[in-house]
Amino acid sequence: MRQNKTTTEAEGIHQMTILTDIDDSELLASLETSINSAEQYSNGEIGEQRDKGHQYYYGEPLGNERKGRSQHVSMDVFDAVESVKAMLMETFTADRNVCAFDPQTAEDVMPARMATALTNFIFYRENKGSKILHDVIHDALVSKTGIVKRYYKEDFQFEEEVFEGLSEAELNMLVSQPDVNVSDITDESTVIEVVQDPQTGQPVEVPATIYSGEILRKIPKSKVCVEVIPPEDFLVSPMATDEVDADFCSHRTKRTRGELLAEGYDEELVDRLDNEQSYMEEGSDARDSFDGFKSSMHEEHDFDRQYVTVYESYIKKYRDDLQKCVFLKVLHSRSVILDKELVSEKPFRYFTPFPIPHRFHGMSLADVLFDIQKTQSSLKRGVVDHTFMTNTSRFIANLSLVKNPRDLLDNKVGAVIDVNSPNPESVVRPMPMPSLSGTVFQAIESLEVEKEARSGMSRMSRGMDSSVVSKQNSSDLISQFMNASNRRIMVMARNLAENFLKPLMFDIYKIAVESETQEKLVQLDGQFVPINPQGLGARTEMSVAVALTPEEQMQEAQMLLSLDQQFSMNPADPTVSGLYGAQQRHAMLSRAYELMGIKSGDSYLVNPNTPEYAQQQQAAQQQQQEAQARQNEVDKFQAGMTARQVAVLEGQLELDVMKEQNSFTIEMDKIKHKEEIEDTELLLKTEKQSHDMEMKEQELMLEATQGRSVSID
Repeated sequence: MRQNKTTTEAEGIHQMTILTDIDDSELLASLETSINSAEQYSNGEIGEQRDKGHQYYYGEPLGNERKGRSQHVSMDVFDAVESVKAMLMETFTADRNVCAFDPQTAEDVMPARMATALTNFIFYRENKGSKILHDVIHDALVSKTGIVKRYYKEDFQFEEEVFEGLSEAELNMLVSQPDVNVSDITDESTVIEVVQDPQTGQPVEVPATIYSGEILRKIPKSKVCVEVIPPEDFLVSPMATDEVDADFCSHRTKRTRGELLAEGYDEELVDRLDNEQSYMEEGSDARDSFDGFKSSMHEEHDFDRQYVTVYESYIKKYRDDLQKCVFLKVLHSRSVILDKELVSEKPFRYFTPFPIPHRFHGMSLADVLFDIQKTQSSLKRGVVDHTFMTNTSRFIANLSLVKNPRDLLDNKVGAVIDVNSPNPESVVRPMPMPSLSGTVFQAIESLEVEKEARSGMSRMSRGMDSSVVSKQNSSDLISQFMNASNRRIMVMARNLAENFLKPLMFDIYKIAVESETQEKLVQLDGQFVPINPQGLGARTEMSVAVALTPEEQMQEAQMLLSLDQQFSMNPADPTVSGLYGAQQRHAMLSRAYELMGIKSGDSYLVNPNTPEYAQQQQAAQQQQQEAQARQNEVDKFQAGMTARQVAVLEGQLELDVMKEQNSFTIEMDKIKHKEEIEDTELLLKTEKQSHDMEMKEQELMLEATQGRSVSID
């Protein structure tokens, strides 16, 4: 630590030496030349196109209006800008990480996630990232470039606190705190306290003074700031191709003298600063036309509230003693230098929707739609004029036969025209009006198609094409049509992510690691985690999310869920079980939740790397072991029961066999007995028949002998 501190002091001394060698008048002259060149470049063709972009976006008159004719202005620029802005905002303000730091090792996974969470917290929470993205995208689509400045702002505020009944020792302890200033002692009184005498050990009464009053506590509010700069207030060298290689750039702004004095600048220098009226009028006229307010209308009589024009310029200068070009940051006006220091980089990042190679300024979306809006306005004005003239026709009249010609001039609805003629049709008749050509609507439709081709935003993606949404087209087919029509917007989104948001996130993280001294409470994995920026270290790798549209998000989420289902379908497969474990499944499901927009997905999924998961696994294993032990006891009991059941079944089987045998024997005896009875009955019946025959023969013999009927009983 001592070595680093010594090195820092040496660098500071070396920097002071370089700065003192630079002549202020020479530096001011160089800055004046660079500013004039940059202003001429910015207020020339670039400035005219910016003004035109705002005028067309607001739908202001085009300058070709005719008195008495339709003043309609087609809002093609507004329509395209708002449609593209809506898609880009939905892409970059969703609840997910568009840019994420890549881990370098297996142990670096959690620190990388913490770095990503910290950067997103600083950008989206502390700096209202959604508003910043909205303003940058709007400036770029209308005024060619959206520009931000990122820096670390050391700031604080005072909070008033009241204290009562403090002793002198307690008051001294309170005042000794570096962040406390006593503003007022409201009460100072003497009371009698009972204390123990150190020599005798007896309680004694002694007078004591107690204090009450107010203090001001200094609360640190320093943070990394991201500020959107109006494009007309950013001056850059005409030779620049981007913000990195520009040898001169400057942020022109208006600040109050009180703000400059609060930052510690010399009062004499602040008093010499002036307010450029030309700056008030140039560059922002078209933007101010929306509400008609101009900064020149605002006047302040208090010295500390007066606005002055200040330039924060970055200029590259060659140092002969160093034999190297260095960048100087100079805070100045046209005639006064407030501060200057050596810097290693410029604090600006910018985005342009249609970059042009080897040029700093690209093309805005408004630039490619100017002629379409103007032509559409002319065509639609013709339709409105024709409709109006058809409904309020002009007349051909013989005024000598019209009693009151004013009736024709006023042309009131339902008015009576009094004529001196028995044939009024011959006195007053409407002038023939040519019909509206159908090619007008064909031209309007053709221009709509061309607008879609230029802007990349189709009516289908805006939900304005009813011919696509029908029963004949499936939802997947409609999604494919919409994605195909938005390819140019996706290129713009990729450009915004790779060339603007990614470098900006790197800058925010770097400034936080270098300057932040306090921990930040950041939500990570569904929990609030304290993160110390200085303990994270430098990082060089960051990736941009592949799925940049909501449709692509859902497709990727469905694909991940399908893969999880396939991998989890057969966990016993040796070719998959070793590759797809708990950590891999947690990562895949977390990513799917994130893509589907489910907030706090880790509230539903336990991270395998946490102690909670280990405890759950141990509890599950213990429960499994207990269940296995109970199952073993059940199996053992069932085995004993099975042996006994077999013996019982064997005895039962023998009884059943004996029972069947006895039943069979009894049945056979019954059958035999029945047969014997039947045989006996048959024998008796035969003997009876024989007896009856013998008796019959004897009766016949007696009847023959006696000559009369005989019956033998």
